[in-house]
Parts: sequence; C-alpha cells; structure tokens
Amino acid sequence: MGCGRSKLSCCKPAKVEKERTLELQERLEEQRRVLEGKHEEALQVIQASFEKEKEALTHSFQEAKAALQETIAGLTSQLEAFQAKMKRVEESILRRNYKKHIQDYGSPSQFWEQELESLHFVIEMKNDRIHELDKRLILMETVKEKNLKLEEKITTLQQEYEDLQVRARNQVVVSR
Repeated sequence: MGCGRSKLSCCKPAKVEKERTLELQERLEEQRRVLEGKHEEALQVIQASFEKEKEALTHSFQEAKAALQETIAGLTSQLEAFQAKMKRVEESILRRNYKKHIQDYGSPSQFWEQELESLHFVIEMKNDRIHELDKRLILMETVKEKNLKLEEKITTLQQEYEDLQVRARNQVVVSR
C-alpha cells in the first residue's frame, strides 16, 4: 500500500499504454502493407515500361540493321558490276582505238594522246562514282554508329532494370 491507489488504477495506465502500442504496431503494419503494395505496383509499371522500350529499341535496331545490310549488299554488288563494266569498256575502247589509229596513221604516237584523253575521261567518271559511293558509306557508318549507341542504351537500360529489381527486393526485405 505504498502509493495509496488501488490495484485497478495502477494497472489501467499500463494497459492503456500496451493497447496504444499494439494499435500503433497495427497501424504501422497496415502502412507497411500499403507501401509494399504501392511499391510493387510502381515496380510493375516501371518493368512494363522498360520492356516496351526495350522491345521498341530492339525492333528499331533490327530494322535498321537489316536495312543497312541490304544497302551494303546492294552497293557492293553495284560497285562490283560497275568495276567489271568499266574494265570491259576500257579494254574495248583501247582495242578499237588502237586498231583505228594504226589504220589511219600507222603511227601509235597520236593514238596514245587520244588514249590518254579517253583514259582521263574514264578516270573522271570513276572518281565521280567513287565519291558517290564514299558518301553512301559515310551515311552507312553514321547509321551504324547510331545502332551501336542504341545497343549501348539497351544494355544500360537492362542494367538499370536489374538494379531496380535488386533495390526493390532490398526495400521489401528492409520494410519487413
């Protein structure tokens, strides 16, 4: 009988405190469940967004790669055909001019001057074509660089996605 209070009045504050503690724990647990649910929803939205972007980038990359390969193959075959045709034309012109020159003049000196002019013309044509092909190759290299950048971006996004998954798992573990 030290405090002069009855046993009921001493136990009530402890009981009220215990009830408050339980109530707070229940609220915290409910808040944790709500936060976990929101976190899971946000993670799913991020994952879906990542997958869509990844698919779009992959599709774009594949289309660009296929187009580049087609263009390169076309340019290569055009170049080979052009080179073969030019070689045949040069040989034909040389033979024809040589025979004509010998018939007309009997001396090959003037013939060689005409041949030089003809060769200069052919060389200029080839140079023009080569410049066109160089421009196309530069364009192809630019597209190739863009594709490489897209591949790097896909890799970066995949790493970020994996990091997000690890962080989400860690957050769930911490929140529990």
